[in-house]
Amino acid sequence: MCGIAGFAGPGGSRDALRAMATAIKRRGPDDEGFFEAPNVGFAFRRLSIIDVAGGHQPLANADGTIRVMLNGEIYGFAALREELERLGYRFSTKSDTEVIVHGYAEWGDRVFERLNGMFAIAIWDAKRSRLLLARDRLGKKPLYWTWKDGTLWFASELKALIAADIVDRDLDPASLGAYFRSDAVPTPRTIFKNVQKLEPATVMAWSEGKVERTWEYWKYQDQEFGIRDEGEIVAGLRERLDHAVRERLVSDVPLGLFLSGGIDSAVIAESAARQSLSRLDAFTIGFDDPSHDERPAARAVANALGIELHEEILTPDAALTVVDDAVALLDEPLADPAILPQLLLARFTRKHVTVALTGDGGDELLLGYPHVGVHEAMNRMERDTTPSPSSQRRGVRRMTDRVVGSVAWALDRVPAGSGYFSVGFKAQRLARGLSETDPWARDLAWRGSWTRSDLDALLLPDICEAVDTAFADRQLADRAEEIEGSFWKQWSWGYLRTYLMDDVLVKVDRATMWHSLEARSPILDASVVSYLLSVPETYKLGAWKNKRLFKELLRGRIPDDVLNRPKHGFAIPTAAWLNGPLSDRLREVSDPAFLSKQGLFEPKIIQKMISEHRYGRKDRRKELWAFLMFQLWYRAWG
Repeated sequence: MCGIAGFAGPGGSRDALRAMATAIKRRGPDDEGFFEAPNVGFAFRRLSIIDVAGGHQPLANADGTIRVMLNGEIYGFAALREELERLGYRFSTKSDTEVIVHGYAEWGDRVFERLNGMFAIAIWDAKRSRLLLARDRLGKKPLYWTWKDGTLWFASELKALIAADIVDRDLDPASLGAYFRSDAVPTPRTIFKNVQKLEPATVMAWSEGKVERTWEYWKYQDQEFGIRDEGEIVAGLRERLDHAVRERLVSDVPLGLFLSGGIDSAVIAESAARQSLSRLDAFTIGFDDPSHDERPAARAVANALGIELHEEILTPDAALTVVDDAVALLDEPLADPAILPQLLLARFTRKHVTVALTGDGGDELLLGYPHVGVHEAMNRMERDTTPSPSSQRRGVRRMTDRVVGSVAWALDRVPAGSGYFSVGFKAQRLARGLSETDPWARDLAWRGSWTRSDLDALLLPDICEAVDTAFADRQLADRAEEIEGSFWKQWSWGYLRTYLMDDVLVKVDRATMWHSLEARSPILDASVVSYLLSVPETYKLGAWKNKRLFKELLRGRIPDDVLNRPKHGFAIPTAAWLNGPLSDRLREVSDPAFLSKQGLFEPKIIQKMISEHRYGRKDRRKELWAFLMFQLWYRAWG
């Protein structure tokens, strides 16, 4: 795992390269490398994982006509190496990066179709004066780019481009609205107008002062199952997941596991423990608040699998320090409170290992989020509305709307609570989506932070006029419709391409790389993703809900009480901390004088929400957390 940065065009300089490399030093503290030639420059920071001694980058072929930088890992690279050696290529290192060098020489632009992994890649083809930038299939590794003074600039993180002094820090209105609605800044946009993120599974080619073309090198292809029984479905999943885990156990440095106590991390732990040649270490984070603490479940899983578990507690006092780290590393705002325990977990884990396997992706692929059941009930209710005659249908629809409206009104008035997913929190969140007839808007109302109406009130009139508060709704719908299939297949794809990529994977990448730790996600292997997307939703809903497919892989391997415990996300006591140890921070960034100078938000609205939350009239944990993190980001980076 590493960090890359560079430029192509006449506007770059040696000083800019070094400034960018310094900005992303934490991504790669072990080594640095530079390459400069007329109108091109590469800067590299290395975290040594494969071929510790010989994997220096940028890596070139024998005559120096091809140079490559890789941030990430290429899984199964040994097979590619053997194929290229049979074709006559000679390797000077044992690193996975060198298969890209020779693979590009052999296969040209089609090399990316051969690469399985998590990566952001830069290739300089000196013979053609051509730069290629590529990102992995699901956007696990970041890649930012921008134009300035006729020059294309790129980097693993936005802060590197800022360090090069090439970013005009004008807020992008669509991104601002999407952040407050969905908790994250959506790809391909960034929080700044003149910077973009490269889309996943995409290559951008630059030459002769312009982008010559951009193309996708991979698309999801549906797999035909025919009539298969549950045993075959489970066996097919085990085969693919075991293969993905096995490839991710390859490392020349110490490797361990994140183990939360949930099903997803347990599935990875079980496969890894069964296939590893040595005893594995696992790492977990707990809380003083029992409603948020998953350590007992993590202990049960570790004991059952023969894994050594290491534990640490995130206290409110420690959280204040971790907030400062979060602000320093998040050069784009992110409203996921789990960044705090993720940071502490990464810091704690890095004391023992350099690589950790994670369970990310299970909820998206097996419909594991809490609002899925209500979503399906609403969809079913709409499907079951009496189809004829039309007047009867309208009558049933009006009656249904009145009932739903009454239920939403009652739920919205359930008193707030501060515990993990308290009754008040769940009731009030449920009420938000019941009035939405569009399923994608309904989904965002349940999952996101600010409603459109509340955001319209929060933003000052001139800002509100420029901000598209429906952008996040449309983007989720557009992403979902990139593939054909049922609502739930499209929902999974939409979540992979929005919430997972722009929130979960950003959180994991930035938190782990801040502490120079590599995180690998076997569930997000392309073969596992394609398989689970193609599995009929019969195996994800009804009798197979709550990720029973994963549970079948674990049955008999871990205790039944862990298998059957309710889902528990990687959350912090946000509601209580906003009224306690984080209240001073919130008060600072909501001060009317500060807001007046900032010129974005209406002070009365945020004060109203702070009061509602403090006195328990409304559970505003998500709205206030999103506001707090944006404001802290703005003071540091805006």
